[in-house]
Amino acid sequence: MSVSVIAGLGNPGKSYQDTRHNVGFQVVDAYVEKLGGSWKEEAKFLGTIYTWKRGPRKVHFIKPQTFMNLSGDALSKLLNYFKIPLEELAVVYDDINLDLGRLKINQDGGAGGHNGIEDLFNKLGRRFIRFRVGLGGKYPPEIDLADFVLGKFSKSETDVIKHQMDHYHQALDLLLHRGVTIAMNQFNKRKAKHDAD
Repeated sequence: MSVSVIAGLGNPGKSYQDTRHNVGFQVVDAYVEKLGGSWKEEAKFLGTIYTWKRGPRKVHFIKPQTFMNLSGDALSKLLNYFKIPLEELAVVYDDINLDLGRLKINQDGGAGGHNGIEDLFNKLGRRFIRFRVGLGGKYPPEIDLADFVLGKFSKSETDVIKHQMDHYHQALDLLLHRGVTIAMNQFNKRKAKHDAD
């Protein structure tokens, strides 16, 4: 089954722009720019949208503008409007359970403490594709999780994410053109370039 919607999760507004929780926005922003697209505010979908067309095929990119914990409101409106099955949705988001910069693509598993994903589970179900971008564990260990994910990337962390952007985009290319199984097989085995062998 092909992917028809790619959603990047994050929080709207300048104050959240470079925070760890907004890495989903960063990845799809850079990918849409690579495709030569531009975002359009769509109030009926509670988000900003870009629709990529190739021949008869359309892929909708969306950044919900509802704040992270209500991401399901925007995505349910988009899927219902275009009558797109949940299995054709891929969601790009941050994951503290993966090493910084690491990528993992899944079709199952829990929310891992991620409130945006929990909201999608509650409002849409679980049968969507997860495109997880690693933040590494929170530090210092005693910091509140919300404070950590809403904090800004350090310079060295920003460099890692920038360095990995091509890696994420290759995975999105594969997801769009070859499907989730091939993308999972290729990218879940592959070490991120900055990882030790």
